[in-house]
Amino acid sequence: MRIATSATDGRLAIGEVARRSGFTVKALRFYERLGLLPPSGRRPSGYRLYSEADLHRLEFIRQAKALGLTLEAIRELVVAAREPGGVGARPRLLRMLEERIAQTAQQIAMLTRLRQELERRRRALAHGPYLEHGNGYCPCLERTGEAVAPRASLGKAACRRARPSRRPAP
Repeated sequence: MRIATSATDGRLAIGEVARRSGFTVKALRFYERLGLLPPSGRRPSGYRLYSEADLHRLEFIRQAKALGLTLEAIRELVVAAREPGGVGARPRLLRMLEERIAQTAQQIAMLTRLRQELERRRRALAHGPYLEHGNGYCPCLERTGEAVAPRASLGKAACRRARPSRRPAP
């Protein structure tokens, strides 16, 4: 099956664009439905055709996704780039990047607090006394600070494995 480019205008078949862009054929169709890719031309046989400019747009989409932009935000940028002169795309992209930087800073702060809490609870569990399992669940997290409702019963064996051994070293 030899459907790579059209001999007359250099347009690429969807399979070739998928291969060269790294996106699946299904993703290309989806992006076209969302308006991220302009409606492609078609061969008389119905195969979608794309241009080199579409490959560049797909690379832009890949980079924008890697930066955490949503498909809706990417669509907004693509539409702005199609405006006369494309002057609206740059300020929008700057605004979006500033928002992503702020979101990322918040996520880093939240993850830092989570790491600190995990370390605190691990230290408390490792150095704390062994607790009995009287209520049908492991109370290990309750005694390390604020009470936390366990998601599932770990059983006595899990708590025994989590606490340090009290046997003297040989």
